[in-house]
Parts: sequence; C-alpha cells; structure tokens
Amino acid sequence: MTETEIVKKDLEEIYIGNLNTVDADLKLPLKGRNGSSFQWESKEILFISHDGKVTRPTFGVGNRKVTLQVEAKYLGSRASRVFEATVLEEPRKVRVKEIKKVIVHAEPGKRAELPPVVIVLEENGDAVTLPVMWDAYEPKKEEGILCVCGAAEDTEKKALAEIHYEKKKSMENKVRDKEVLVSFPAGSVTLKPGSMFYEAQEKMAEFLKKTDDDQMLYNFRAAAGLDTKGAQPMTGWDAPECNLKGHTTGHYLSALALSYSASGDEVLKKKMDYMVSGLFHCQKALEEKGWHKGFLSAYGEEQFDLLEEYTTYPTIWAPYYTLDKIMSGLYDCCTLGENHQALELLQRMGDWVYERLSVLTKEQRDRMWSMYIAGEFGGMIGILVKLYEKAGKERYYRAAEYFRNEKLFYPMAENVDTLKDMHANQHIPQIIGALEMYKAKGEKRYLDIARNFWDMVTKGHVYTIGGTGETEMFHMAGHLTDYLTDKSAESCASYNMLRLTSGLFRMKPAGSRMDYYENTLCNHVLSSMSHAYDGGTTYFMPLRPGGQKEFSTEENTCCHGTGLESRFRYMEDIYMDSQESVYINLYIPSVLKTDKIHIEQTEETCGVIRFTVRIYGDKEAAFRVPGWTDGFEIRIGEEIYREAAADGYIHIRRNWNQETTVIVREIYTMREIVSPDNRKFRSLAYGPYILAEVSEEEAFRPLPDLQKMRRTENGKCLEFTEGQRRFVPLAEIDHEKYHVYFMK
Repeated sequence: MTETEIVKKDLEEIYIGNLNTVDADLKLPLKGRNGSSFQWESKEILFISHDGKVTRPTFGVGNRKVTLQVEAKYLGSRASRVFEATVLEEPRKVRVKEIKKVIVHAEPGKRAELPPVVIVLEENGDAVTLPVMWDAYEPKKEEGILCVCGAAEDTEKKALAEIHYEKKKSMENKVRDKEVLVSFPAGSVTLKPGSMFYEAQEKMAEFLKKTDDDQMLYNFRAAAGLDTKGAQPMTGWDAPECNLKGHTTGHYLSALALSYSASGDEVLKKKMDYMVSGLFHCQKALEEKGWHKGFLSAYGEEQFDLLEEYTTYPTIWAPYYTLDKIMSGLYDCCTLGENHQALELLQRMGDWVYERLSVLTKEQRDRMWSMYIAGEFGGMIGILVKLYEKAGKERYYRAAEYFRNEKLFYPMAENVDTLKDMHANQHIPQIIGALEMYKAKGEKRYLDIARNFWDMVTKGHVYTIGGTGETEMFHMAGHLTDYLTDKSAESCASYNMLRLTSGLFRMKPAGSRMDYYENTLCNHVLSSMSHAYDGGTTYFMPLRPGGQKEFSTEENTCCHGTGLESRFRYMEDIYMDSQESVYINLYIPSVLKTDKIHIEQTEETCGVIRFTVRIYGDKEAAFRVPGWTDGFEIRIGEEIYREAAADGYIHIRRNWNQETTVIVREIYTMREIVSPDNRKFRSLAYGPYILAEVSEEEAFRPLPDLQKMRRTENGKCLEFTEGQRRFVPLAEIDHEKYHVYFMK
C-alpha cells in the first residue's frame, strides 16, 4: 500500500464504541493497524477531553453532542476523520414520595419470591423502580398474611411487602388463552413485483448474494484458531477489537434462511449451509482450545466471566445479546432453511447457557440483567423457549427462566409505566420472551406483562411513524414532541415491536393491533432501507425539521444487522390462518398458495385491491378494516359488505371452493394526525402512508392547506404538491432532507 492508502485504511478501521449513548470514558487509539499514528482533538473538552475522558452533563442540562477529530500521520502523508458523540446526561436523582406496597402469594411453609425492585412514585408523579434488600423472615406455616420490610436504594423510606399465604388453588378450571392464529408454512406467501415492499426485498436478496461468507466467519475462525481463508476482517461493531463482534453474523444467518424460505433460491441455501458448517467447525475448535463444551462466539468466554463480576459497559458489551443473535440465526436456519446441523449446534449452545447460569444465584442474575448495556441479553428468553419446544428438553425452559428481568417484569405485571430512562431495545425483546413463556406454559402473569407493556408503549411512547425511543432510550410518556431529533426512533426497536404485536395479535385478533403494525411497517421499517443495493439501514429515523437519513453499511450496527433480515418478514403477517378463518391483515400485493388456499391480491389503484380467492373447505375469509379509512367496502359480484365485527374485520362466510373475485375499496383521504402531547404539532397521512415534505429548511414548516393539496401528474398516486411544496411517503425518501412534523 502507498503512504496515502495506509493512512486512509487506518482511519477507516478506527472504532471507538457506540457513540450514540456515551456514558463512560472512551478508549481513543493512538496507532493504526498499518502503522499510522493518531492525534485526537475534542471540540468540547468540558464533556470529552482530548484523551477520551468523559464528564457527563448534570441532570436537567440534557445530552450533549461532541465532535471528535482525529488526524492520522504516516511518513509524509496525513489525513483526518470526524466522529460525533452524544454524551448522556447524568441520571436524575429520585425524589421519593411513596413506595408502592408489594403483594405476593405463597403456599404455607414456603418462601415467597419477592421482587428485587420496588415501584417508587416520585414527587413529580413519575414512577420508577429502585433496588431493594428485604429483611430476613420465616415463612408462615398456616394461612394468613406476613409483612416483610425492606430497604430501598437511595432513600430512607422503608419498603413493605405483604406475603399472602394460601393453600394452592385448583387449576383444573383455569381457562387459558391460546394462540388462535398461526402463520402459513414458509414459502407459501410471496410478494408480487411492483410494490416498495417487493423492491426492498429483492435489493436485499441481491446484497446477501454478494456478501463474503468468509468475512462473516472471520472473527469466529480467528477466536477458534482456524484459518480465516484470506478474508478481510469485519468492521465497526464487528471489528476484531470490538466487544460486540459476531452479532451481525447471527443476523446474516437469519437473513439467509428467511430469504431462502421466501424465494427458494438455491444460491442462498448454499451460502446458509456453508455458514452453518463453518460455525460447526468453530464450535469444535473452541472446545479443543479449552473453552466449555457447547460454547460458540466470536471471542472467548472472558466477557461472560466479567459480566458475572458486574463489569460495566464499555469494558464488556452485552455478551448474551451477541449469543442470542447467533442462536436465533441458527434456529432460523434449522426451521426455515431445513439445516439439521444448525439444530445440533443450537442445542449445544443451549446446554452451555444452562450449565453456566444454573450455578449462579437468583440475586446474581438479577443484578446482571439490570445493568445498562453490559447486561443486555436481547431475545435469549424467546430463543431458549423455542429451543425447549423444538427439542423437548426442560432444561432449556429453565434456562429461559434464568433471564427473567424483574426490574422490567415486576412493574409491567403491576401495570405501572416505569419505562422512562430505560433502554428501549434492551427491553422489548425481553417482553417478547415473556409472551413466549406464556405460550409454552400458560402462566398468566407473562401474558399480562406483554399486554401491559404493549399498551404503554403504543399509547404513550410512539411517534407518528410508529417508532419509539430517542438516543435508544424511552422518555417520559406523552412527551414525544420534546424529542424530535436526529436520533429519534431506533429501527431495531420498531422491528421488535412488530414481532411483539404479531405475537399478541395471534392470541386475540384485533384490528387496532394490526393498525399499529401496518403503520410501523409502512412508515418506519420500510422507510429505514437504503434505496441502493448496499444493505444499508437507518440506525435512527430523524424526525427533526430538515432531518436526513443516514444508512448504516460499514459500521455493522445493531440496526444494520436487523435490517438484513427484516426485509424478508414483510410477507409474514399479511395472511394468518385459524380453524375457522383465513385472515387478510395487510393490503400488500402478494400471493398465498397452499394445497387448500389460493389468494392473490393486486393493487389496481390507490385504495382499490383486486383479490382472487379460492378456499377449499368450510372456512370464512376475514378482511381487516383499517382504522384510518373514511370508507371501506367489499364487493363480490352484486354483494356489498361494509360492517366490521367487533374485532375490526369483515368476516365473509360463503362457498369459496370456486375461484371468486373480490374487490376491496379503501377510501384514501388526506388527513392530519395530531400529536397527542402537543396539538400544535401535526403530521400528514394519505391512506396508510405518512407523507414527508422534501425541504432543506431546518425550522418547522407550517401545516399545508389540505384543501390545496394536489396529486402530481407524473403517475405516482402517492405524490402531492401544495404550491411549490412537494410531499411523498417517508419510505420514498432516500438522501433528501425532509419534514414529518408540521406546526399548526
């Protein structure tokens, strides 16, 4: 390499952590891998010094953006690179007004499971949790109530728990909610050409085909001491020096399996099988190096050891989060990609998790899972429950229980919103796991946790586009317009909210849940993808005036990894099946084809969809009536249907054995969406799509006059003008600057 190339390469390879949520000192490298020397300069030394020492702003001052510049020198060549860090303000001090009494139930003679936290009501009306140490007590041997006191952290107020001792009640008559809807088999639903969904899916499939499998295996082979086959190291969050390395490879496994199941493309199947085989050899080699049997990661077991010593981020970075991505990817390869070796790998990993966590105390695990970022474990609960159901080994369900995070679960079970200042995507997958636990064993508490959480988030924490969180964090419920920034709405969080919504919908179909699903799918998840064939996905969706999308490609962020797989889940919930009905949930051009059902939907114009339906057997078709439509009707010949049932669907029972043409008309109107926390802020929507104004102005634009909005003459039914102003769906925006919120 030339001097210039060495400097450029070393600058490109610099990785100093997740700069979106800085709360600890940064490790600023002074030398590049190829020999360049680095000189760092902070543009705001009050918060980050030139050598990376971080001083967080006092609570109430707000987060602070700091520009860091590094100059690289090699012989006579030099160049520079700029980084932007967001330093989080210090945590607020809790002003305790009242500690909510804990009430639990136990059988006489047995110890009750008291939560490791209590719910605190603050003087300003907010609710938070605080860790608590309960006094020692002896269980009552007869029925009755025992009171136990506890010391809550950072307050002199005493916590109180009531243990209600009762004989075990008969469960024989307990009515259990069951999953009433199921997905159709993989490959039975395909998207039709011509929609934004199909285009995004095809672009991502092409990107996957070009991806270097050996590079995706690089860190695993390096950790196992195997030949890396001349591949280049991964970059960004997967760089060899990064503690999260390996997570993108897990997403990549899921993406290959999902893409193969959607298309049947043997090229994708071959790549998937190669990846699983490569990981199989890595797992064997890691064991031969002395790591415990079944362990598989892109690094050794050191991060897991440090987590058990309560080491904080960024010294370690969410080792169980990375493990979940790998395990979830292998599960998808097994169930969707028909790769049996993946199940063998997965079971060994499940055994390793059980053996590791079963020797820890509950108090140790509670403390680990409550730690910011370091204790983040993604969807470990859900994947272990699925493994339990797949393999039938009880130890996998017990391992899932070891990940119960009562700092989240307890207030959700009590239906108290304590989400403020919590990391959004650290906790959404935990709720998905709670729902999986309910489905597996029927413990009603877990269903309550999932339902209460969904209600809290969708009613008080979501933007117009369905996304949630800002700088990855939940903020005070009902204060959305205070957080219209470049770091609004993390893509991962929306993806996981869709998965949670789908799971709850299957338990009890409701049009309102699918309204949220459609809004988030169309206006955040679909909008998050780069329009190029580069695999890019937005980390955040900027919602400030004049915001501009940035597509993560080289940094290998969590959202880049999620984006690899999310494009192949577009078709997953368009249709669902039950004993009585076929549910048509989403109006996306697609085909459903099984031995007994053939449904094809084609968009003729905006709001007009032609279906051809053939269903053998005594089943009805259930068509969703979107909450946003001003008028909805279904025509089958001379018959017209307009009235939805209580679940928000029009259920049509007839003889579907003959191919039947169905015309669905949704009335698309231009409408304002008023922000629930501040009526001055409005968004525009046409049909299911949020409209963005293309404008570089960085002050809030006035709400346009809806009566003067005109559809353009370029053939696009979703493009409008008002005078010189131009409006398009947010999903149509690529690199242009735009506005989603307007002032009334």
